[in-house]
Amino acid sequence: MQRREFLRLSAAAAVWPWINKFFPAQNINAAGLNRLAYWPPSIAGVEWRYAAGRITDSNQDFGFVVSISDINVSGARSQECLVQRQDFTGSQTFAGNRYTGALNYNDSTATYAFKLNPGPELVSWQWDDAAGVYRLNVATPELTLVDVVLTPVGDLIPEGGDGDIRVGRLAGISLVSNYHADWTTIKVKGVEKGVARVDMQGLQSMASPTSAAAPSDYDHNWFAIAAELSDGTPVWISAWKNEDIDGPFWCATVALNSGAAWSPSSVTNEDAGSIAAPLSITAIDWQSVPVAAGLPEGAGLSWHLTAGTTQPNDLIDIQLTMPPGQFILGDSLTGNGWVLEGVGTQASGTVLGHPISAVKLVVAESSVELSLTFLPIIHK
Repeated sequence: MQRREFLRLSAAAAVWPWINKFFPAQNINAAGLNRLAYWPPSIAGVEWRYAAGRITDSNQDFGFVVSISDINVSGARSQECLVQRQDFTGSQTFAGNRYTGALNYNDSTATYAFKLNPGPELVSWQWDDAAGVYRLNVATPELTLVDVVLTPVGDLIPEGGDGDIRVGRLAGISLVSNYHADWTTIKVKGVEKGVARVDMQGLQSMASPTSAAAPSDYDHNWFAIAAELSDGTPVWISAWKNEDIDGPFWCATVALNSGAAWSPSSVTNEDAGSIAAPLSITAIDWQSVPVAAGLPEGAGLSWHLTAGTTQPNDLIDIQLTMPPGQFILGDSLTGNGWVLEGVGTQASGTVLGHPISAVKLVVAESSVELSLTFLPIIHK
C-alpha cells in the first residue's frame, strides 16, 4: 500500500487538546472528499455497498444490516443483497436472508436498485448529492425501511488512512481494495431515529502472485462503535484486522464530534514501528456456528479490542458483546456456508483514555473460527 502524506486537522488541537498526544503526526486527509466520486461502481470486478444502523423510537428498537454486492470475476457473476434485522426489545428476535438477483446503477440519479430476477425491487439506495444525504428503501419480509435518510455527521473517511487497504489473497494473488466510509444519523419522515455506518468498497487492483501455491485464506474481524465519551463528546470508532500470510493488515480509526468540529484520525499496520501497541483483537466469549463440518467450530460473541500510540491501550481499550445467532447461511463468498454479521448495543471501556458512555450502535463482523487458521475471503 502506498502511504500518502496526511494533513493534521487543526480543529483537534483547538477543541480537544488531548487528542494529538495519541496519534502520529500523519492523520486522515478526509476534508473535501467528494462522495459522488466513490459512490458509483468502479470498473473493478468486486463491489460492495453496506449499511448497518439502529432505529429507536417509542414503538421499537432494532438494528439492521443492508449489503448489496456485485462480484464479477473470471466470467462468473453474482449480484446479491443481504438483509438483517435484530430486535433489541422483547424476545430480541433475529431475521436475515441473502437474495440473488439483479443489481443496477442509475448514473443520472446516483441510485442503486436491487431486484429479484424475475421479481420486485427489494432495495433502492441513492446518494442525493444536492441534499448531501443517502436515501434508503428496503422491502423484504425480514427488513422494511421506508424513506430512511442517512445524513453524514462528518467528512467521508478513507479507511486505512488513504482509502487503499490490503485485504488478503485470492488464488495466490494479493488483493488491494478501495475503502471509504461514513458515519450518519438516521431520519425517518424527518425525525431523527438513530445512527448508521455506511461503507463503500471495491477491488482496486491485484498484485502479481508470488507463488502458485500461496493460500487464499485469511481471518477477518471488523467492528464499528458509535457512542459518547464521559465528557459528552460524540465518538465514532472503527477497527478491522485481516490476518493472512502477508499480514497482519489492520486499522483503527477514531473520529470525534460532528460537522465543522469533525476530527478523524487513523493508525494502521504501517504505524506499527512508531506506536506503543498495534491493534489487538481477542475473542473472549464464543458461540456455535449454525453449520458445522464435523470439526470444533465457533464464532466470536464478545471481543476485547486494544491499541496504543504512546502507551499500551491509550488509543482504544474496548470490550463489546453482540446478541447471539446473527448468522447468514449459504453465502456464496464463504467456504463454510455462514457469515457472522452482528448489530448490538453493548460496549464498555475507554477511547483516548476517556470512558465510553451512551452507546448508540455496535457492529461486528468476523470470519474467525476454531478449526482453521485462516478462512476463505468473505465480503465486507
